Amino acid sequence: MATLRKSVSRGHTYWQIVESRRVNGKPRPIVLEHLGTADALLRRLREGLGRPVKVKTMSFGAEAALWNMAEELDVVGTIDRHVPKRAQGLSCGQYMLLAALNRCVGGSSKASLYNWYRKTVLYRLMPTSKRLLASQRFWDHMSYLDETKIAAIEEEFAHRLVKQFKVDLRMLLFDATNFDTFIDSQTLCELAQRGHAKSKRTDLRVIGLGLLVSRDFNIPLLSHPYPGNMNDSKMFGNVADSLVERLRRLKEECEDITLVFDGGNTSENNMERLSATDYHFITSLTLTHHQDLLAVPQEEYEEFSDKRLAGTEAYRTQKKVWGEERTIVVTLSHNLLYGQVKGIHRELKKARAKLRELKARVRRSQKPGACGKGYTAESLEKRLKAITKRQYIEEILKTKVVTSKGRLAFTFTTDHRAYQNLFDTRLGKRILCTDNHDWSTSEIILGSRAQYHVENAFKGMKNPHWVRFSPVFHWTDQKLRVHVAYCVLALTLTSLLRRKAAQAGVHRRRRRGYGGGALLRKDVAAVPLAGAVLRHTRARLHHLESR
Repeated sequence: MATLRKSVSRGHTYWQIVESRRVNGKPRPIVLEHLGTADALLRRLREGLGRPVKVKTMSFGAEAALWNMAEELDVVGTIDRHVPKRAQGLSCGQYMLLAALNRCVGGSSKASLYNWYRKTVLYRLMPTSKRLLASQRFWDHMSYLDETKIAAIEEEFAHRLVKQFKVDLRMLLFDATNFDTFIDSQTLCELAQRGHAKSKRTDLRVIGLGLLVSRDFNIPLLSHPYPGNMNDSKMFGNVADSLVERLRRLKEECEDITLVFDGGNTSENNMERLSATDYHFITSLTLTHHQDLLAVPQEEYEEFSDKRLAGTEAYRTQKKVWGEERTIVVTLSHNLLYGQVKGIHRELKKARAKLRELKARVRRSQKPGACGKGYTAESLEKRLKAITKRQYIEEILKTKVVTSKGRLAFTFTTDHRAYQNLFDTRLGKRILCTDNHDWSTSEIILGSRAQYHVENAFKGMKNPHWVRFSPVFHWTDQKLRVHVAYCVLALTLTSLLRRKAAQAGVHRRRRRGYGGGALLRKDVAAVPLAGAVLRHTRARLHHLESR
């Protein structure tokens, strides 16, 4: 109970509000507020009538809007139906929703999650104690979710997205990426493995993630975590059965589904399994495997009046691929050609500089009194291959180890004929393959380019401020799968929110470096969506305060 206490210092009388508390087992007066002198207190009372003594701020915009989106999707109810528990503390669905919302606006570790939660409107929408948000409680509830339950929950979400939110299924995009982890090399874990890391961090173990999203605002419909050292073709083969099964159930809502995926996922077995279904596909072929298509003269390519295909020409034909007749479209993009030529010149410049530096080191290593082991023909050859091993560079930049007057040396030259051959046959080109024989050439090209939707989904998950996947604070396979699940859930909520905002007339692109609050701050009072979110949230807060 607070009391008023007088304090005298240097002949002046001050007043304080104190409360008696036990410190180390002994009662001690704790100052809650310094009121100042009696005259100062009187002046404050007269001048500050109606003004709050304290103001507490909390993050509201993004968290409230995402909370509203989660209620529409019935996130908590869906997870709790698959993972029931005693009516004690927070449910498993509530824990997973908090973890997903935390990832939406810049993820933190479970140990510091309460500090984030306490400063957001979620503290009012889902009141709970610091004890229940301890990291151990999160880990306990994550243990309820196994691979089978996660798949069942994801499938129920997918059906609700199609039936309730009317997500467009006519074209679905599939791709894979990987995420860095800092899991120790000695830790037993099948998902986190060293592989071809897209971040070039060969010293880190990575987790692979395959994702099926809609062209309609990148909304996830299927996710598949896999070991980081598994190649794309094998991964696609592993996920093909669940992918086909998921598409079969979604086919009830859409008769004509076209699956778009990267050429790295293709193999004869994978395409045979996909051809046995009723779904169409668009993919790409390896350029070097179809020299006959690359040799077609440019005069046979057609141009397009569609502005979306400006700077693109294409040649269309039929060819037997994977045992069946397919429609083939060879595209020549002048923008892609320009970018590749620019990149080749840049890499050539870097490689030549490294070769000149290596040549100087080789000369120094053979001078009398030089320190070090020196070079051999084999070690020098290996070093030359490492420098020139870049796409196209090893075909253009030729090196040769020579011995002159008993001294080791090497030469390097640019093969202009090889460069011209690349320019005439491969640069700027892609070979597209599809079984949509009745589609126009422009529809096939635009369908293939829709792959950027899943790439944008991955960019969002790698953004440090929005739908943040990394860093991963777990190291067992089961916990890693749950981590993937609520990160994908975070992507689902943000994609649905952007879709709903666009339907309300707001078209704001997610910009790099901006958090969730920045996305909504300027639009709170401008659109019907934000007004509805505010009214819903205020009504919920009023209901909670009246209890």
